[in-house]
Amino acid sequence: MSYALETKKRKFARALESISKPLTSDGNAKAAKDPIAAARERLADPPSIKRVRVGDARGDGESAKTTVSRILRGSSSSPNVRPNFVPWDRERFLERLETFRPVTRWSSKPAPINEVEWAKRGWSCTDYMRVACVGGCGSTLVVKLPDETDDFEDLDTEKVQERKDVREKVVEEYRKMISDGHKENCPWRNKACDATIHRLPLSNAENAIAALRERYLKISNIENQLPSRDTIELPEQVSLADIISVMPPDFLSGHTNSGKQVQNKSPVEKVNNQENHEQNIDERVFAFALFGWDVVRDGSNGLLECRACFRRLGLWLYQPKDGKEAVYEKLAVHGEHMEYCPWIDGKAQSGTGRQTEKPEDLLSGWQVLTQNIQTKHRRHIKSTTGTAESTPRDSDASSLDLTAADEAAQKAKDREWWSKLRRMRDVLHVKGPRKSISEKKH
Repeated sequence: MSYALETKKRKFARALESISKPLTSDGNAKAAKDPIAAARERLADPPSIKRVRVGDARGDGESAKTTVSRILRGSSSSPNVRPNFVPWDRERFLERLETFRPVTRWSSKPAPINEVEWAKRGWSCTDYMRVACVGGCGSTLVVKLPDETDDFEDLDTEKVQERKDVREKVVEEYRKMISDGHKENCPWRNKACDATIHRLPLSNAENAIAALRERYLKISNIENQLPSRDTIELPEQVSLADIISVMPPDFLSGHTNSGKQVQNKSPVEKVNNQENHEQNIDERVFAFALFGWDVVRDGSNGLLECRACFRRLGLWLYQPKDGKEAVYEKLAVHGEHMEYCPWIDGKAQSGTGRQTEKPEDLLSGWQVLTQNIQTKHRRHIKSTTGTAESTPRDSDASSLDLTAADEAAQKAKDREWWSKLRRMRDVLHVKGPRKSISEKKH
């Protein structure tokens, strides 16, 4: 075949192809009408290799940076949207837990399906007995249990037992739905918050006492609305006078005269002189602050709330009004928390709750806070007595003996800890660092 004939065939094929092509857009039509101008534009602003590849792949010439940012943002156009799956974030966990607070939405449930378990798995309460996933999978569940058997006293024993069995089965099904209720692609289905997510931040004694001071000062502003001291009930082992007696000297500094200096007394006497504390620290205010109560955020009068279980206290219920008796005679500051609240529940505060651990051995929030106060007091005594006279008075002997006993106890704990560590190393067959040749010779 001659070269001329082959050229004619190629021209004829291109002509047929142009006839069979669909109509193009306006931009392409202009380029087809004026191919020389289009070529000049391409030469004047040559695209980069990345832009050519992305444009060819997507068909709209969008940059790779815009594509990646759209994927990271998801379906939302706002760049400040917080991620929904953050099982390690305690603040977000408390936000979900607070949605269960209104009694018009939620009523108490058995421990396996209480509001803490739902909040740990990414659910929030959106309507009456209805929970929804905050992770965006769109799942919603209605949590409704059969009535309690106590409401049917006229039933015989067999029917009561039958109702109990049915209720337990329903609770078990809901327990499974806490995780299985999410859709397959939802990350909350496979991952929940850690057991320590509800733990109160009390490990740092300075911060814990500072938070106690803040709660005390805010509650003292509504002191006239608090019930009388006789109305307030405390656990049997709690002595407010003993705890107040070891509070830091500067606990109320800048607000009362408790920070006055005591003249002509030794440092230990200044520490043990508790007259100012007993006169200025109100036991009623201190009792509420010690057990985690705080004024409500919205500033409502006569209301206290717990920021860990979101239980609220109406103080007017414990005060007589218009010559009438109060609705309730006693107010148990520890009993008004929800049963799962870390301020009173050692399991929630420890975050472990292993089967080998006894509930009485786990410290609740108010117990940890009390220990922090005592630890702060011992450190203050130790630092103060270090600058005192070398021969302390007889009245200081008890404080010095207490400090020595604490140091001995701490040393015993350290020895026990190192002993456990050595045993664990032996079990795991962990070898120590290799000794050099010179050390072996010696």
